[in-house]
Amino acid sequence: MNWEQYIPGLSWMLKYPKKYLSGDVIAGLTVWVMLVPQGMAYALLAGVPPIYGLYSSVIPPLLFVLFGTSRHLSIGPVAISALLVLAGISQIAEPMSEAYIGYVILSGLMIGLFQILASFIRLGFLVNFLSHPVIAGFTSAAAIIISVSQLKYILGIEIPRSSFCGDTIMHTVHHIDDAHLPTLLLSALGFAIILILKKVNKKIPGALLVVIISIAVVGFMQLNLQGIDIVGTVPTGLPSFVMPDITFVNIKLVMPTVLTVTLIGIVESIGIAKVYQGKHKNYKINANKEFFALGISKIAGSFFQSIPTSGSFTRTAVNSESGAKTQLSAVLTSLLIGLTLLFLTPLFYYLPYAILASIILVSVLGLFEWKEAVKLWKTHKGDFLMMLVTFITTLLLGIEIGVLTGVVLSVFMIMYRNAKPHIAILGRIPDTDFY
Repeated sequence: MNWEQYIPGLSWMLKYPKKYLSGDVIAGLTVWVMLVPQGMAYALLAGVPPIYGLYSSVIPPLLFVLFGTSRHLSIGPVAISALLVLAGISQIAEPMSEAYIGYVILSGLMIGLFQILASFIRLGFLVNFLSHPVIAGFTSAAAIIISVSQLKYILGIEIPRSSFCGDTIMHTVHHIDDAHLPTLLLSALGFAIILILKKVNKKIPGALLVVIISIAVVGFMQLNLQGIDIVGTVPTGLPSFVMPDITFVNIKLVMPTVLTVTLIGIVESIGIAKVYQGKHKNYKINANKEFFALGISKIAGSFFQSIPTSGSFTRTAVNSESGAKTQLSAVLTSLLIGLTLLFLTPLFYYLPYAILASIILVSVLGLFEWKEAVKLWKTHKGDFLMMLVTFITTLLLGIEIGVLTGVVLSVFMIMYRNAKPHIAILGRIPDTDFY
């Protein structure tokens, strides 16, 4: 029996060249340094305590290593999935509550089941139905929505939850006088330092450095007593086995979120995987096997308190640029996250929420596709219109409506172009074979 057909990870494990080791080790260490602050920040964005971002970075990547065909895709918490989860689950429970966390974890299980179903019935071709202009429009709007959602942490004021970022902006404007200046200053400094270090050298772990410095400053000066909100006690230890609360009623409640995150997660992860397969050209991506790997990683993760995970473009880029050749780098990253959970979580007690917000802001800067908009305006007005409609719809009517609009637009455009294919009439130049 050819086990590599069922467990693609064996293809590199059984024939691992020693010359790859140094690159994989360096990449694994580099992604770990990046994932610790990012994972905690994205968990906060998803509406759950920061520790769940670390829980989600242990089991899911290890399962993806075994069953995935991409050798560079970095699996873990990501901004878009976190935002989609928050937008959907916050409609049925209060973020940070025990019920809310239960719904989020159940969502991960159901998303995984849907992705495995997509693998079995070979729906890999569906990735082509969500066009790039639509994805660009959606992610650009999502970048703004994510940024607006962090205003309460940046300004240190209470802002009621709303499905529409316009409501959040209006409330913020009306209560701007209540802003906590030390919190705002801390967040601005964190944002500026990360951004500057990123410009100087992308390999400098700006987010981690800012986390370490802010913890030291807040702890030493006891700034938490001056009104700066901190993470507080972070549980120590690996994620324990917990059975998701699987009932028909609960499944029905989370289903709209499950369908949305399933669709976007598949397109996002497969798209990233294909980009880096094209860069390295020494292995092939199988979309249906990627579906299965993404699904099984979420299902296993849901039994160990993982929130829904996906492929991260920024961490995949860092993984590749740091010299990764195989998914051994992901194995090392997961093991280091496990050690962090066992020994380092007490150090996060004085971590300010304002710094986690600044990490999120820097991370979503790359999601705003203004260059793509300019390019489409110059080269293809129809695609620009699709991008613009998706962007405005997502921004004004919410995440779910924006995704649905994007899907409908993509399918409509495919049908329209197939109905009116380009036709050219050729004529032969007399006394030649040229047309």
